[in-house]
Amino acid sequence: MKRLILLILLCAILEGCSNFSNNNSNNLVARAGENFLYENDLPEYTSKDDSIIKISSFIEAWAKEKVLYDLSMINLSQSKRAEIDELVENYKVDLYINSYKDLIVNSKIDSIVTAEQIDSFYTLNINNFKLNENLVKYRYIKVPNDNININRIRRYIVRINEQDRYFLDSLNFQFADLKLNDSIWFTERDVISSIDFINQNNKSKYFIKNRLFTIEESNYTNFFIVDDILRSGNIPPISYLYERIKSTIVNQRKLNLLKNLNKEILNDALKSRKYEVYK
Repeated sequence: MKRLILLILLCAILEGCSNFSNNNSNNLVARAGENFLYENDLPEYTSKDDSIIKISSFIEAWAKEKVLYDLSMINLSQSKRAEIDELVENYKVDLYINSYKDLIVNSKIDSIVTAEQIDSFYTLNINNFKLNENLVKYRYIKVPNDNININRIRRYIVRINEQDRYFLDSLNFQFADLKLNDSIWFTERDVISSIDFINQNNKSKYFIKNRLFTIEESNYTNFFIVDDILRSGNIPPISYLYERIKSTIVNQRKLNLLKNLNKEILNDALKSRKYEVYK
């Protein structure tokens, strides 16, 4: 019976929403204790049939929240409520402070990092960049079995000179998948997540340099070949670390700005007598 009444109420609300503007639709929908939910507090939905279910769920969630809050205020001890209020106040203060610091730092930060700075950072910290997993350069094509160029594709993905690459790129629209960017290093995890037939258990079978693997499926043929492997424990080239180093340099600048900002704020407060220490 309650659900029937609620459905009738919701239908009336939805009908009313089509007849009133947002400024005028302020009819009372529900009450939970001393809390009131009005029509213009309800979310808007495009489908009327879908709206009835969603608004019903919205009202129930709203009522549950208000009732639980009222019960918590009644049943929690005064000391517990004071403890929570202090946590909320501290969190609010932290939000304001961190937002202000971000505002100042972002207005002053030099986010331009030159190639020379990246190269210098790489050289000075090179031993910190040892790999903890293997990196792979590879080529991969997934082509429909009925493709008339399939034998040519098999030859070209192995030989892969400039003309071969141009030809394969020109057939991109015919492939289910194409990866010829073999100048880029990928982690083994990235490769495994991209190619269905490779997993953690069989990866050693496929991660072998310069060996073409042809995996036939019911509708597709997969061509996979590893161009190069860089083993765990080695130092990756600077090209692989470029964005990471750039981000690290910018973050270091932010930390230095924050450190200086904290000092400047206290010094300025002392000078303007907004901050005093009484002995």
